[in-house]
Amino acid sequence: MTTIMNNASKITNKGVALSLMVTSVVIVLMMIFGVIMLLNQGNVIQISPQLFYKVMTIHGTGMIGIAALGGSAIMWYYLSTYIHLNAKIFFANLLLSLIGVLFILIAIFVFHFSDGWTFLFPLPAYSANLYGKTGALLFLFGMLL
Repeated sequence: MTTIMNNASKITNKGVALSLMVTSVVIVLMMIFGVIMLLNQGNVIQISPQLFYKVMTIHGTGMIGIAALGGSAIMWYYLSTYIHLNAKIFFANLLLSLIGVLFILIAIFVFHFSDGWTFLFPLPAYSANLYGKTGALLFLFGMLL
């Protein structure tokens, strides 16, 4: 029984390390997107308003989502030292999170969806059906995953 627990623990530790590597890479990318927005607002660079809203959408949702993924990996690691956890659930969470990220990236950069920060005026009131339903559905389904 101890051998099985040690093997499961090693697999889970590799999964936690993978999750934290993905988290680290995404946090750096989100910082780059944040700097791009700051440089645009400071008139150091010029990007189109459409690209700005895309960058803002991916930055905002990416920071929230990656905090959830990294946090769940850390919680899994510490909780697994006290009780036996099923590694399949951990990897299912990781896989579904990555599929969700893929859907969100497709929604933003293929279907040009950029209403991620819907409280920011004028997006909620004046979007004028600019983005279509496919991008919105992919974005929301990606957020769900």
